[in-house]
This record gives sequence, structure tokens and C-alpha cells, in this order.
Amino acid sequence: PENSLLKPTGPESHRGQRPGRRPRPRLRRWSPASSRTAGSPDAEALRLQPPHSGYHLTQGRGERFFEGWYFRVTIPELRKSFAFIYSIEDPEQASGLNYGYVGSPGTGVQVMGPDDGYVVQYTTKTDKFWADPKDLKLGATFLSTPGSRPPSGMVPESAFANGVKYGFQANNTWNQGSISSVGVTPPGSIPETVPSCSWAFSTAPAQGYGEASEQKSTAGWLSALPIFEPHWQIVMADGRSSGWVDWGGERIEFRDAPTYVEKNWGKGFPSKWFWIQCNAFEPGEDRDDGVLPELSVTAVGAERDVPVLGKEIVGLIAIHYEGKFLELDPSTAVTWSVSPWGSWNITGETQDGFRAEVIASCSADAGTDLRAPTDGVGLAPVCKDTFEGHLRVRVFEPDGTLLFDHTSVNAGLEIGGGPWTENWSARASYSAPIRTLLDINVDLDEVFQGPATMLRPPGL
Repeated sequence: PENSLLKPTGPESHRGQRPGRRPRPRLRRWSPASSRTAGSPDAEALRLQPPHSGYHLTQGRGERFFEGWYFRVTIPELRKSFAFIYSIEDPEQASGLNYGYVGSPGTGVQVMGPDDGYVVQYTTKTDKFWADPKDLKLGATFLSTPGSRPPSGMVPESAFANGVKYGFQANNTWNQGSISSVGVTPPGSIPETVPSCSWAFSTAPAQGYGEASEQKSTAGWLSALPIFEPHWQIVMADGRSSGWVDWGGERIEFRDAPTYVEKNWGKGFPSKWFWIQCNAFEPGEDRDDGVLPELSVTAVGAERDVPVLGKEIVGLIAIHYEGKFLELDPSTAVTWSVSPWGSWNITGETQDGFRAEVIASCSADAGTDLRAPTDGVGLAPVCKDTFEGHLRVRVFEPDGTLLFDHTSVNAGLEIGGGPWTENWSARASYSAPIRTLLDINVDLDEVFQGPATMLRPPGL
């Protein structure tokens, strides 16, 4: 049955003919991603770009600042994933400006690969990093080729390959780079499993965040204000990428691989959190054509800082399914029980009675430490991730009817901060002032139009 909470977000899917037996699962092809070119997002890609896709640095901020981007590509037929994690910290202090705070200037690229492998390149310099304040466009150069100048924007694939020895460039339709474990080592010690990594792939976005007709901020309109710490935005809940990755000398090619993008910005990561992400699920019992379901799930829980109000515990389950969108947040009910490592159990229910169960697990020896921007230390090991997660997601309609039940062995799982000495069981809730403000319907595009355009915050 139809319900207003599950709203169309994209074009109708085409399932094709139904064979008598289920064939080998295959990916849904959104569009010929390989035809995309560096630096040229088309109208559809821009239409699916949600708020906060741009770079949020405010000149003269005068306090600690970081921004980080997470691009994940999953290759389910190989059961391999790659995450390309870009970060910039305290660029104003690196440029010589001093506002009386102790920062940790740096530019970093971490890549997490198959079998939870890891490699990083890092520098304390930030002058060769660039990003667009309006759109998802960013890049950095660690080392140029002789006679070349570092790019200050997206350039054609061949120009980047010929002019940049180590660095990256990325937007919502193109991602390219090359790094090596040379130079400055960021804080902490994480074993690097390969000495280098290079990549180039095009992306066809399929889902941003929310309804296709109205992309939205993951944390509501208050994300435009310096209230939450840190801020968080799902930029691309689902897409399809085609290209290649050279992982320590092993070249891995892929086509129409499920892709996911998110970002954070602020002073540092939460004091404690967990995270689940997957958009590569097995076909369910409701279909026998072998096509993987059009499903993307992200579930998080965190203890974050709110100015004046102190700490609050928040959580979210975001589901994009077969052209529909369901969001369960602290304004309704989100609860969880997460172990120090190996078990994640999250449930949520909307005011209208939709209920979601997200259950994940991994082996005790799975995972690798990852670095994240921290207030006071900089890019340091504060979280643990794996791509080897087993995940089951079930959603029930208000009358109890099962809407879907899908599983995956390609889930990304994470815990961070701490302490993690025992199970973390909690119920997410907004503080009363935050709840009141979020209940106000504010259209930021209308607020920042006309003469007010000059007041529009960067990144929004």
C-alpha cells in the first residue's frame, strides 16, 4: 500500500523479463557512467546534489576547522571495496594567519582497500589544496611532475595524469588520483598494506539525499549554522562508477559499481560514534530476475557537542529504496545496542508507524584502524572500520506488513571515539531547544536569495 512517508525519489526502474531460475546477481545499470568526463557534471548530477556539497571554510573563521570527504566504491562480484578519504585541516593557520588557537594544519588522503587494507599520504602543507564553496569539487597536489603547476580546479584526465605525480581531484562524476606512502607520517601508527595506490573512475549519481524533487540536509536546516559538532551530510546515497584502481600494483577494473559519498566538517569528530553503510545488497525473495535491489542504507549513532547545551546523543537511519525515501531520526525513535567490536543492532520507528531494523556483524579479526580529524591532535587513529560486514535490513509498514528484507556481505561498519569497554545501548533524542527549532520549516534557498545571497554560508 502507498504511504506518504515512502516518496518517489527517482525514475521508474526497469526489471526486464523474469527467467525461470534466478541467474547470477547483476548490478542495475543507471546510465553509461564510462562516458562521463573529468570536470563536467551534467544537469542530472547537479540536480541530485544536496545542500552542503560545497566547501565550508569561512575566511577569518578564527578557530579550529576541518572538512573531510568519503567516497566509497563497492565491487560486489569481487567482494572488494575501496574508500577514498580526503581531508583538509586548519588551512588558515598553515597560511600564516594566527587567531590564538593551536591548530593542526594538514592535507591527507587515506585509501582503504580489499581485505581492509590501508595506505595514506599526508602533508602539513595546505596551500596546494583547493575546493569549491558551492559544488562537490575538490583536489590537492602532493607532488607535481617537473615543469608542471598544481591545478587549482578540475582538469581533464590526461592533464592531471601528466602534471600531478601524487595528488587527487574529485567531483560528483569524476574521481582520479595517485598516492604513495612517502613523506610526512600523520599522528599515530597504522600498518600500511600497500606502498601506493592510483585510480580513475567516472560516476553516474542515482540518489543524492532525500526526494529527487527536493534534495535535503541530512541534519536539517540547522546544519547551515555553527551549532552541531561536527556537521555531517550524505552527498550521494547511491551511484554507479566505472573505471579502475591500481592497488599496490594489482589493477582492478569495474563497471557500474555501487558508489556512496558523504562528508563531515567542523572542529573534530564526535566523542563517540558508530556507522553502517551499504548500497550493494543481494536480491531478495521478492524478485527472481537477479538484479541487485535499488537500496542504500546508512545508519549512525553519535554523542556530539551542542554549544551551551552540552552533549546530546543523536542517531539516524536513512533508507533509499526502489525510488522511495525513508528517514528515521531522533524526532521519532532510534535506539541501538552496539558492541565494542563485532555487533551492531539499530531500530527505528516513525510517528506514522514505519519500523526499520538494521542488524550487522563482522568477525573479531576483521577491520583496520582509520584516522579522522580530531580537535587538538589533527588526523589521528580514532576509529576502526571494515568492509567485511554482514548486514540485514528489514522495513515494516505501519500495519506490520514486511516491505522488504535484504542482506549483504559488503557492509561498511565502523566504531569511533570512546570509550568502548562495553556495549553501548542508547536512545537518540534531540534536546528540547533543538527539537523546537527543527520543527520550524525553513527554506534556506528562499532565505538566501536576492540581496541576501551575499550572506549565504560557504558550502551550502
